[in-house]
Amino acid sequence: MRAKQFAWTLLALAFLGVSWLWETFAPLVQAIIDVLPLRRLKAWAHAQLERLAPYPTLFVFLIPVALSEVIKVISFVAFARGQIFAGVLIYLFAEVVRFGLAAYVWAVCRDKLLSIEWVAKLHAWLLRVNAWAQKQITPVRAWIRQAWQEAGLADDRAGLWARVRALWRYARRRS
Repeated sequence: MRAKQFAWTLLALAFLGVSWLWETFAPLVQAIIDVLPLRRLKAWAHAQLERLAPYPTLFVFLIPVALSEVIKVISFVAFARGQIFAGVLIYLFAEVVRFGLAAYVWAVCRDKLLSIEWVAKLHAWLLRVNAWAQKQITPVRAWIRQAWQEAGLADDRAGLWARVRALWRYARRRS
């Protein structure tokens, strides 16, 4: 039973990690787009997205996914040539492209995409999965808070490594 609970918790954490990436990169890409001095190009792109019907908009929404897959092939070539650091950087760039641009297109075209029935159902299902995942990791969050409180790190001033060490020590004491 513990293995099953552990597996579900890992799945919930993975889902929430992807959700976090989505929520983090959308504003980041929006900020980058806002800074770019290409006002006419941005206005044109926004107008084109507004003109599209729902299904062509869905196609545009999937373009960042395809683009990131092409970039990932380049990262795998770097890995194959033994250029691990370059491969990791290229792979991370591909993920930023995928999550950032898809989140941007979603933000601009959300209502149009949700007018497609199966996309709306998928979106509602993903929101339910997100709520489930939040509920699933509640014991993990409580465990982490307990570890940090016992280590005296309950405030936000503690550094990352201090928090990781506190979790490690707490886990070793508990096992």
